[in-house]
Amino acid sequence: MTSTIVPIAFFALIGLVVFFTTKFSYQTKKAILDKGGKIELAKKKFPLLEIGLTIVGLGIGLATAVIPQSSGLPEDSKGLLVAACILLFGGLGLVSAFYIRKRLDEKN
Repeated sequence: MTSTIVPIAFFALIGLVVFFTTKFSYQTKKAILDKGGKIELAKKKFPLLEIGLTIVGLGIGLATAVIPQSSGLPEDSKGLLVAACILLFGGLGLVSAFYIRKRLDEKN
């Protein structure tokens, strides 16, 4: 019984967060337009930079995690090592995308 309630509650929570975030964003934009304001949408020059570097970072993390797998670590440590490498290199991919975008914006 509880094993089915948890996933349902999780997806319901995600749905509520998306709904209220969208509703708040819509109401804010509507209020700005009603007061005579103008909404400018920022256009990114390289829209897939963050996604690409994050995926590259995750791939490097997976490749790095495979190397120590052949050592004599316990199974629990291997799983932790894989997760740590993936998160570490994925985060490094996001940070590098931030600095690359910042440097590109400063040039223009």
